[in-house]
This record gives sequence, C-alpha cells and structure tokens, in this order.
Amino acid sequence: MNVNKSSDKTFTTRIIVLIILLHSDILVAQDTHYWTNQYGTKSVLMGGAVVGGIKNNTSLFYNPGALGFIDTSSLSINANAYSSTNITLKNALGQQKDFKSANIAAVPLLVGGMFRSGKENKWKIAYGIVTNVDFHFNANARVDQEHQIVDESESPGKEDFIAQAGINSRLKEITAGVGVARKISENWSVGISGFVIVRNQEFFRYQYARMYLNDNTGTLVATSFARNLKFYNVRFAPKIGIAYEKNNLSAGLTVSTPALNLFGKGSIGIDIIGNNIDTDTGRINFLGNDSQEKLKTKYKSPFSVSAGVNYDLQKSSLGISLQYFGGIGVYDVMRAAPSAFVRPASLNQDLTSDQYLRLKSGARSVFNVAVGYEYRFSETLSMLASFRTDMSYFDQDVKESIGIKSEITTWNIFHFNTGVIISRGRSQLSIGLLTSFGSDKNRSQEGNLDNPSEENYLQGSTTIVGANYFSAGILLGYTLSFKKF
Repeated sequence: MNVNKSSDKTFTTRIIVLIILLHSDILVAQDTHYWTNQYGTKSVLMGGAVVGGIKNNTSLFYNPGALGFIDTSSLSINANAYSSTNITLKNALGQQKDFKSANIAAVPLLVGGMFRSGKENKWKIAYGIVTNVDFHFNANARVDQEHQIVDESESPGKEDFIAQAGINSRLKEITAGVGVARKISENWSVGISGFVIVRNQEFFRYQYARMYLNDNTGTLVATSFARNLKFYNVRFAPKIGIAYEKNNLSAGLTVSTPALNLFGKGSIGIDIIGNNIDTDTGRINFLGNDSQEKLKTKYKSPFSVSAGVNYDLQKSSLGISLQYFGGIGVYDVMRAAPSAFVRPASLNQDLTSDQYLRLKSGARSVFNVAVGYEYRFSETLSMLASFRTDMSYFDQDVKESIGIKSEITTWNIFHFNTGVIISRGRSQLSIGLLTSFGSDKNRSQEGNLDNPSEENYLQGSTTIVGANYFSAGILLGYTLSFKKF
C-alpha cells in the first residue's frame, strides 16, 4: 500500500477524529458517586445521617471524634446488603438499541470493632474494613440494517450494514482504617482516623462495524475499535473529627484531606483496525495498536468536610448530615510510554501511544445531604427510615479530553432506606429494604448508528439519549456489644 505525503493530512485528520470520537467513552451509577454505599447496620438505615454522633464503631468512618463518647466495646459482623441493580442506556446504538445491565451482588458493608487503651483507658481505638465501591456494568447491543452509505457511483443502492458494541466494567474499592479518640471534657471529644484505600478496576469496550459494497466483488469495508485496561492503586486518606454532646443533642464536624497516593500498577491497550477505508487516494487498510504493562498509577480523592446534628427524644431520634466534596482537575490515572502506534508508520509517525493510551479521570465538586429518623416501639424493637442524595461528580471536561474514560455514570442517585432493629441483650439484628433510583434525560451519547457514515469510519454519531438507574436490596446485619468500659 502506498500513501503519498501530500494526501497524508486528510487521512491523519480523520484518524485523529476517529480516536477522539471513540475515546469519548460512555460515562454510564456508582463509579462517580461518593455516597452509594453506607457503613454499618444502623448507620445504613439512618442513611448516613450520623455525623453528629452514633454510639458504635461506625463513627470511625463518619466522625472519629464521636468515638470518645462510646462506653461499650463492640463487634460488627455479617453486615451485608444483597442488592439487584439495573442500568439502561436508551438507544445507545440507535432506535431501540439499548445498553442494559442487570446485576445481583452481596456487598459487605462493615466488619470492625473497638476497644480502649492508654492511661486510665481514656483512649478509644476503633478498626474496620468496608467496601465503599462495588460496581459492575456489562452490556452489549447489535444492529443489522440496510443504509445508503456509499456514493451511488461506487456502490449502487443501500449497503448491508452490521455493527456491534459492548462495555464490561468492574470496579471495586475496599477501605481499611484505624481511628483513635478521646474526650477532652464532659461535652467534647476529638479523634483522628487514617484509611488505606485499595482500588481495582478492569475495563473493556469495543465497537465493530461492517458493510458490503454493491460492486462486482462484494468488497467488505470494516472498522473495529477496542480498548482495555486493568489496574490497582493504593492510597492513604486521613480524617479528623470533633464531636459535641449535651442532654439530647449531639453534633459533629469532620475534615478529610486529599488522599496521598502510595503505589499502583496497571496495563492499558488499544486496537484500531480499518479495512478498505475510503481516502483521497482510494481505499486503504490501516492499523493502530499498542499494549503496555506495569505502568504506574495514581488515583486522587478530594478534600471534603462534613457536619451533622442528631437529636434524641424519648421514643424517637432525628439525624441530619451534610457533606461537601471538592473538585479534582482532569489528570492521568495511568499513561503509556511513547511508542509507535499507527501501522504502516508511513501514514503518520507523529501519532504515538502516549497520546491515546492514557486513562483519564477528574471530578467536579458535589454536595450531599442525608436525613434519618428512628422510632423506638420498645427497648427491643426500633423502626428506621432515611433519605439521602448521592450526586454524581461526573466532569464534562474529562469526557472531552483525549484518553480512555472508564467511568459510566452521569446521573444523580437518590436513596430511600427503611428497616427494623431487634435488640436482645447485647445483640442487635438489623433487617432493612434499600432502594435507589436515578436518571439522566439529557445524556450525550456517542456511537449512534442510525445514520452510519464513512466520514466517521462507520463508528456512529453523537446524540442526546436517556439513561435510567434502579437498585433494590435487602440489608442483613448483626452487631454484638460487650460490657461497658
């Protein structure tokens, strides 16, 4: 195949457009949210409205300052949420060609405990491990239609057009932490906690498009684009908290600093193939391919501040919590080293792997609120209900940058939880119903194939579509309290 330099510019421009188009990945509920999962049984049923104070070891995560007011050691085990999650991206490839993903999973919400130490046992020490992100999206769609794509002079009539696309993303984040706290007066307590956060992700997205020309030989024109990545990252995030308690009122304030990146490794790959692609010099074949391993990774967590108030009445209690998360500018989680990318190299030697084999991320600032209510029928039976927002930190600037974007969420989620706690001696059994929903009616979606064109290499256009998210689950939890300190 010979491609002269004078005609390179048009072809190179279209290649760049193709790469940008296909790297503007679908950003589909939990991979761009901070409040999807809550921790501990009672705290979950309260919707996380416990920053003002809750007397169990979940204060390690919500407000370490409140640990100083706890007067019993405890152990939380088997705190699981069994949930079914359904996500639909309407008309992902065209009319009635949806991406649908449905998953059933068991998420361990908290395993942990606490004890006291130090002179006169004034220091309270808590430990715990939680799954704060557990997201799986797996969907594909296919079209098989006739379209008028090629000029009549080359291919009379409509061309047979077949395309298929799919996404498989698995993201999990586990947080383990230790916190210490101490009462500094009858009404005030301060504490600090530190968390090691391990993030793992596997992502694969592909799109294949094929058509046959109506010529003497039935020439096959085909394009394919596939990208995959796998990485882990470990970071450290500290939190400081202060708590106040007097009579029936308790309040709290916490500050979390941006996470410190520790270490991580990953791999990333892209494969682009074009067969019989139309150019100014005729139809040609081309390939763009590279895969690199053992790349360094970094992942960022934002600065955040939270505040809450909890008020106890004789037979009921009310909690309100607020949390602000700062924004994070667009950055590379992982980036390949410079290497040849386009084959044959004569097409353009300036297009190198480091420009496109890069995983992008970022976040806009968000503000969440939670309200929880508990009514105590007796010493052994309580009913709880809560509502909380879970705003997406999806950043449009990430989508518009060159690189792989593995995030799938653009919508805000709203959570409603309700359940009961049954107490027997030092044991508590929690049973609850967890529901969540969200939608995006103005979602920018690439890859619509209702009107395929050779100008975008049969990879589809950008349209406005809708997306729906729904999740329902059951909470089963058990907490064992030991004797008072």
